[in-house]
Amino acid sequence: MNDNDLIAAMYGAVSEGARWTEVLDAIKSRLGVASAVFQRIVADRDELIPVISHRDTWSTKEAHHHDAWANSPLNPRFRRDTEPRGQEEIESDQRCLALSAIDREALKHGLAACGLGSGFWLGCRTAPSEHTTMIFHRHAGDERDMTDADLHFMQMLLPHFRQLSRLLTNLGEYEARLSVAEAFMDSTSLALVACDMDLGVHWMNAAAERLVHALPQVEQIGGRLRFRSSDGMTVVREVVHGLRGDTCRVEGNQPAEVLHLRVLRRDAADKRRWGRNLALIALCSPGTAPLIDAAEVADLFGLTMAEAKLTTHLVGGMTVKDFAAHRGIAEGTARMQLKSALTKAGVGRQADLVRQVCQSLARL
Repeated sequence: MNDNDLIAAMYGAVSEGARWTEVLDAIKSRLGVASAVFQRIVADRDELIPVISHRDTWSTKEAHHHDAWANSPLNPRFRRDTEPRGQEEIESDQRCLALSAIDREALKHGLAACGLGSGFWLGCRTAPSEHTTMIFHRHAGDERDMTDADLHFMQMLLPHFRQLSRLLTNLGEYEARLSVAEAFMDSTSLALVACDMDLGVHWMNAAAERLVHALPQVEQIGGRLRFRSSDGMTVVREVVHGLRGDTCRVEGNQPAEVLHLRVLRRDAADKRRWGRNLALIALCSPGTAPLIDAAEVADLFGLTMAEAKLTTHLVGGMTVKDFAAHRGIAEGTARMQLKSALTKAGVGRQADLVRQVCQSLARL
């Protein structure tokens, strides 16, 4: 692999983590070393902790052996006072001023026990108390420092290493924010779908999956929303494209099966931007009972579990008499539970209890 191909492969590994092994194998071959490892390292009190490690093929096989010492607090390189002082560095075991003679002796014997020789590395600070490093170890018994050729090669890699470290940091931040947003949207009872202009589904939360499965007039086929009637398909397309407002309804087999749809957001069409234009749509059906966690109702309103289960079934449309039969208890017992629930919620009627529960959970 020539230098241009190697640099291209490094950038490719930003979005395809599995490619790091190929990249590190190529660098290891180029330098003639025993191992090549890419790490993200964070400071924790007096120690540096490797939280992400990508390794060459051989180092992957020896990972357990290496982690027992080389990637542990036993290694002097993982003391807090050895982290990079500036934004970037090219260093080695022999040159690093933060390492004492005692540290170097510990490194020599510790690395030898791992089947490794002396090390040298690239380092780049990506945030306070956080940096990335690409570290190379010679073969066991080889204690040579960096050669001029090694130094020249790492100087060639350094600006690209700095850039891909920033890209990885930014990508990690985006993925973390996306994970939080998706976790929130998956936990809400509101059915949400992100789709393109052709109704191709790019993301759908659990509530939407349940609703689409429950209603007869809509289904997901081949990754797209499909509506049973051509009129339904047309009206939904027009709303998603913004041709007839933000809301519409699609009839089902029964009046209670009607599907209501609202577009919450449309991406503005802009061919200069990467990615497809997406719409975020909310779905609901008035005839579909909400899915409510009885334990959550018990916690929020100070109810017993028996009272909370009765309340959730009432929210779902069941009568007190039906609930008693469903649970195998006397209707009088169920009514006593309802009376207690009304008192604890501070309301006087069953309808007020249902409304209060629905409003509270909707806002949460």
